[in-house]
Amino acid sequence: MKLTHFVLVLPALLHSALAANSWAGANNYYIYALPQADRLTILSGMQTIGMKVLRTWVTGFGAGQKDSTNVEVHDLEANGLGTYNETVLNLIDQLMVDAHSYGVKLLIGMYDQNALRGGDNYNATYGLEGFYTNASAISTFNDRITYILSTHKNALLGNRSWNELPEYIFGLEAQNEPMIFNQTLYLDNLSWICETAQQIRNNVVDPNQLIFTGGGSAAASVQPIFFDSSCAAIDVVAIHDYTDGYDSYMPGAISQAQAAGKKLIVEEWGSLVGSGRTANLNSNMQKINSYKVPFLYWELISNPDPHQGEDYEIQVNATDTDWITLSNGSLTAAALPDAPFDFSAALALNASGTVLNRSALPLVPGGTDATSQPVPRSPAI
Repeated sequence: MKLTHFVLVLPALLHSALAANSWAGANNYYIYALPQADRLTILSGMQTIGMKVLRTWVTGFGAGQKDSTNVEVHDLEANGLGTYNETVLNLIDQLMVDAHSYGVKLLIGMYDQNALRGGDNYNATYGLEGFYTNASAISTFNDRITYILSTHKNALLGNRSWNELPEYIFGLEAQNEPMIFNQTLYLDNLSWICETAQQIRNNVVDPNQLIFTGGGSAAASVQPIFFDSSCAAIDVVAIHDYTDGYDSYMPGAISQAQAAGKKLIVEEWGSLVGSGRTANLNSNMQKINSYKVPFLYWELISNPDPHQGEDYEIQVNATDTDWITLSNGSLTAAALPDAPFDFSAALALNASGTVLNRSALPLVPGGTDATSQPVPRSPAI
């Protein structure tokens, strides 16, 4: 295979050229359970429109999510708390390799509040609120974090633990949307987010593996404690906003984050399917991009949108206006200079902190990246 030339950018040049640029990414919670061809379809679509980060998390779910052909996956502790079935971690190991070959890094959650609300083992043992308040629950969950980040090894990447993979893992968070189902519980227990972030940092020394809050309900995503020295392990305050209300809190949040030496990201947002969707997509991206804060769209899928439930999905590489509109917004974000937050070190695709110029590289569905290093592949799911 003829390989396109790539460039290594020296750190000093990187800082001056890329440090202040914004960027975009996407969410998909079940991508690692898709057949290989579908996984690569999403990743190649992301690469084409300049997206840099894919967010997912460690959880269980049934087959056929969003009318796809994903296989069923059981949660890490489906067989009992403290009993770890590594199947889900092994699938994410493969996703790391796949994503990296397309110039995409992962933002990984350790757990999902939807699993808790669905009556999983944590709920059965400690109850919905007890998961966040019971000392034994907190200790058990801390053990889960340690197992994921330090004990488990990625056999595809030299048997390194996840805390040794900063070139593949952009960031980590304890839980997707902690306590979003009860705002009183959330506001009374914000320290849980800070303390679980500290547990992650206890396992992850590299500061370029950023630690996120996990997101909340629109403006409630941004809380003063996250910028306080008592919550030192939090690097990035994650905003989840489906209300389009950024103007009411974003200017103040940017100032708070900058003063505290922390960062912001719009980690989840989406536009519902309907007659006004294109206008809403454009409006959201114009607003977010006006603040030059990175965003991750919810949600990219590989198959035609089945229009199930809350319908925010966009099919990658489709010919409709939804994909085209999102593509334009993503490319616009990547070209924005003078952004308020510098993510360049965490976005670097190798351990030395330099960046491969992936924009010049070919897509790699055959399993080889443009550095001439073979990308290990497990059999397709």
